[in-house]
Amino acid sequence: MVLGSMCKWIAALLGVLALSIAAHAQLVPRVEVKGSTLLVNRAMAVRVRVANGDLSPERRAQIAAERLQAAVARGLGARHVGVKAERHRAAVTIGSGVLLYATRADARAAGTTPLRLAQAWASSLRHCLSIPPLSLSADELLVPLGESRTVRVNGWLEGTVVVAPTGAPDDGVTDPAVIGDGRTVQITGRAVGRERVLVSVGELSVPLMVTVRKYAGEVKAAEPVVVTGIGLPIRFVRQAVEAAIVRSTQLESGAEVQIASPVRLSSVPDVGQSTTASALVRASGSGYIAREQEVKLTVVNRPITMNEPVLLMVSNDPERVQKAQTLFAGEISEAQGARLLYHHMNGMVQDGLLQIELLNPTDVTRTAHITGAASTPMRDTVRVGYVAGELFLRALMNNMGHTVTIPAQSKVVLLAQKMRPLDTASGVLQVRLLPTEGAQPPAPCVLKVAMQVYQNQPLPLVGTTMVWGFLPPRPLTAEERRQIAGNDHIYPTSQKVLTATYVVGQRWQFIRIGEQAVRNHNQQRKLDGNYGVIYEVRVEIVNPTDRVRDVEVAFEPSGGEAGGVFAIGGEVLGIQRALPPKEFSITRIRLQPNQKRTITIRTMPLAGSNYPATLMVRS
Repeated sequence: MVLGSMCKWIAALLGVLALSIAAHAQLVPRVEVKGSTLLVNRAMAVRVRVANGDLSPERRAQIAAERLQAAVARGLGARHVGVKAERHRAAVTIGSGVLLYATRADARAAGTTPLRLAQAWASSLRHCLSIPPLSLSADELLVPLGESRTVRVNGWLEGTVVVAPTGAPDDGVTDPAVIGDGRTVQITGRAVGRERVLVSVGELSVPLMVTVRKYAGEVKAAEPVVVTGIGLPIRFVRQAVEAAIVRSTQLESGAEVQIASPVRLSSVPDVGQSTTASALVRASGSGYIAREQEVKLTVVNRPITMNEPVLLMVSNDPERVQKAQTLFAGEISEAQGARLLYHHMNGMVQDGLLQIELLNPTDVTRTAHITGAASTPMRDTVRVGYVAGELFLRALMNNMGHTVTIPAQSKVVLLAQKMRPLDTASGVLQVRLLPTEGAQPPAPCVLKVAMQVYQNQPLPLVGTTMVWGFLPPRPLTAEERRQIAGNDHIYPTSQKVLTATYVVGQRWQFIRIGEQAVRNHNQQRKLDGNYGVIYEVRVEIVNPTDRVRDVEVAFEPSGGEAGGVFAIGGEVLGIQRALPPKEFSITRIRLQPNQKRTITIRTMPLAGSNYPATLMVRS
């Protein structure tokens, strides 16, 4: 059926072309004189400047026109125009006859030689004789759906321009009209497809092939980009802007969006301040019209308080993932924020795609405040956990995060990472749903971790990151709306506070991290090692002596190979890899004689490491 329609369209097109060729053959070039200027097809071909003997410039132009009219009536055309050099002059010829002589006087008036002037006249005549009676400024036109584009009607044929769609190959795609001075054709795209439009003057017609397509996408960023934190790195703010732009881009199916220029920032905003950002954004895709937009946004550093999450979610079962599957799904509500620690190895024989998604099955738009960090997937299971933990603790100490908006009945892919076989992905993500308007809080959202087979999906962000949500939201499928959120690896304890005292010269203080395992909501499962639990260790150190003494804080990997990250006095310190039975110094604190002070150490058992571990305070 499709082949038959195509054959009919080709036959119709050949018929139109045949009629056009026949009509062209019946039309001879238009030759006329205006003063001393020879006009061919309404274009200036030759301007005669001087007399030749008794012949005035006007008469010379008239004679040339009469000779040319006779020649074209005999079927001669542009390819028959030539030049013949003589002793003191040169002749412009057509066929075997002379049209016009270029004399020495003509050459002096033009500042050249007779031969070169004759050659210039001949070239101009060939060009003018070749001008078609009817043509368009473009043979093909690409029109965005719902918009209009124009083409100019060219040529020397006089008469009323008429346009009409042919319905081939598609019907009802275009809405053509003649506008303005009567020589401009406007085409409006009414439906996606291709349609041939005929442009006619009298009996002569030329085809215009029109393709109507949708734009690949459009950025509709109205809300400001909201970030939080003290002393934000410029790279973090730029990535937050990029992610917000991508999430606010409405894309057609199969299209993708790219930030085509570096994000330009007026400044990095402090808490409570705002700034402006701009970037060039390009949406493109096969079968669509690419669109570039210069997007300008406001960036606000909002003073959002980061409360300690109520829930600790751990996605580590199975640690070695051998098939595509959902790995974790847990509910997040306005009353219960969550910290997610994930650590998975790709045990499949092909590349995997690890995705962390935030699903909003409610009928209202939700906004989440997110802070966290993800490491680049790698084979070193200890290092991948250390990188994620160190970045997360740095972000947490400075309340560094941003907000992500999830439309009703939609989801946002917070993270998508390609994993080669035997690579491990690790990260820590802290999510808090911000309050919505209304008396009753909406139903919870769902935080989901899943492994898929990588199928060349576009990944807009690679490497380590502390910004989440680099893919546009999309509506939930029926299966996703039925997503069951329930997991044994959800623990009501996400923080532990320990206290200790160390007196210089007395017995060392040993503080165990990750020893007393937290239990899940039904007390049926315990989290050995307490991975993802934030430990706040408050140590009172006392120097009762009359001398300056240094107190050392050290790390002992009691449970096996491990890394450690520690926030002490506003500084984040790390030990990437430690092997027992060695002890590793973290920092030293100097105490004056008879000085007493309290230090706070914040740390977290790292995924991929072996905990429990021990902090030692000694001098």
